[in-house]
Amino acid sequence: MSRLLVFALQLLIVTVAVLVGAEIAGRVQLIPRALLNLPAVDFSAADTREVVRIFVIACGLAFLANRLISGWDVFDEPRRTAKEIYALVVGVVAAALWLFFLTGINFSPELLLDASVIALLLHLAAFVALGVARRRGARIGGFFAHLLGLLSKPAVWAILLFATSPIVVAYTFTQSRDFANWVTNLRLSANLDDDTPYVIVNALGATTFETPIMAQFADGDPSTLYVLERNGRLYRVDYPSGANKTLLLDLRDGVGYVEMENGALGFDLHPEFGREGSPSAGFVYVYYTEYRADSQTNRLNRYDISLSDEPARTASALPLIAQRRDNDGYHNGGSVEFGPGGFLYLAVGEASMEECHNRIDCALVGGILRIDVDRRGGSVSRPIARQPRNGETANYFIPLDNPYAGNRQALGEFWAHGLRNPFRIAFDPANGNLWAGEVGSTVWEEVDRIERGGNYQFPFIEGRQAQQGFAPPDPVMGTPRGPVLTYRHTAFLRSVIGGIVYRGSRIPEARGRYVFLDNYSGQVMTIPASGEAVEDFTIIARSRDVAQRGPTSFAVAPDGAILITVMGDNDNPTGIVGRLEPADSDAA
Repeated sequence: MSRLLVFALQLLIVTVAVLVGAEIAGRVQLIPRALLNLPAVDFSAADTREVVRIFVIACGLAFLANRLISGWDVFDEPRRTAKEIYALVVGVVAAALWLFFLTGINFSPELLLDASVIALLLHLAAFVALGVARRRGARIGGFFAHLLGLLSKPAVWAILLFATSPIVVAYTFTQSRDFANWVTNLRLSANLDDDTPYVIVNALGATTFETPIMAQFADGDPSTLYVLERNGRLYRVDYPSGANKTLLLDLRDGVGYVEMENGALGFDLHPEFGREGSPSAGFVYVYYTEYRADSQTNRLNRYDISLSDEPARTASALPLIAQRRDNDGYHNGGSVEFGPGGFLYLAVGEASMEECHNRIDCALVGGILRIDVDRRGGSVSRPIARQPRNGETANYFIPLDNPYAGNRQALGEFWAHGLRNPFRIAFDPANGNLWAGEVGSTVWEEVDRIERGGNYQFPFIEGRQAQQGFAPPDPVMGTPRGPVLTYRHTAFLRSVIGGIVYRGSRIPEARGRYVFLDNYSGQVMTIPASGEAVEDFTIIARSRDVAQRGPTSFAVAPDGAILITVMGDNDNPTGIVGRLEPADSDAA
């Protein structure tokens, strides 16, 4: 067989190995789950073609380099074929690093291992087949003897050390926020145009925070901003100067360990906050996870921050909801918003409680809750009639116009359900429509318009795609609803943060549109706020900090500015309340 045909055969082997690996990666588990329990990774046809291209280029270059060093007769002798296997290792590892650092394709260790094993076996099969065809015999024993014998060479040990680099890189990515942030920005720079019309600048001058998670203004007070840190501290600061930063609450002892998706997640001020003579003038409502080594409880508490000192304010906690859950730290939701009529809306994730998926009679998870914190009674609301599984509720009423308020078998708090992890909800100030960012699993992210009694169909539908292994309940409670927007996961576009409907004039590109972002990419995006389903979004800005250091919420300032909290370093006060500014302005 000619040299060119042998080289073409090797590239064909690599192509077949990747295609078969992509096909079986979701079904064949070569990596033991006890060692690395990974979710299935979604690959589109375009992703698979790109992976094939990268593998063919990387392995082709490795094969050519080895020919220059070891000669062209690849399958003639056992020792030469053994050397080619080490060249294959170099090519596969180089392709893996290329995929990890420089593409937007979801990284799949299972596919890489599957493809590597298949390519090795096919190379061995080619060696045996050509040996038999040339009447030299199978020579398998000689091949393995030389494969092991080459371990005496320093170059082979260097190759094996290089082969561990994807493991080291992946581990460091999961353990170091700085490294993960650097990798994500490298991926973004390699794949996206950095030219956006707006940039994010510090809205409060030089004032910074430790992982700010959310910011809010009180009605009627345009000069004061309230900022919640993920660790559980709530501050008041002058807007826009950033002066007079004052600690109001310190919930760090209650929050405990902050990692993954835990911590203080959301808050809102009572509609009568600051109103002279109102008994609710000092009330703030905070949703946080109480995380301990052996338990986790998601809590909604009320605090009175009109009291004279911080210890008294923190001690004023009035519990409303305490929902216990497994302490894996994921899917807690995280928005507290007062809506039309003065009712409090709380977005809660499914909390990894699979037994309560798409149910309204189980626990306060996986939906949007609506409660009357003023306990008005009469024709407005009634006392709580049912307690959630593994939880306690108190100190609020159920609005009578909630969709399940009259169903004594249901938890009357539910306004909508069938959600996985709604992270940030907001009302359109023009019409009261409620919007949510719905964080998906491994394939789809959603933007939803939340309707009374809506069932958003998790887990049996994600995005607009039915999910294998999940049958809809019989009967389906509520009205089935689909998303306004879905977008497919990439390596850096994978965690939607719900935003705001912008009705101001300061940001013309956002006027009349729903503004949201993706935490992993830092991209700030917009879609029309009509509520009609759309297929694409417009990018107007991007945060430099992403993922666990990235953006987490929006607020609209009374002066029309769009504010974005950006967490920054977890251990240092480098987080900001950012403001969108034109990229060509003096403030940029």
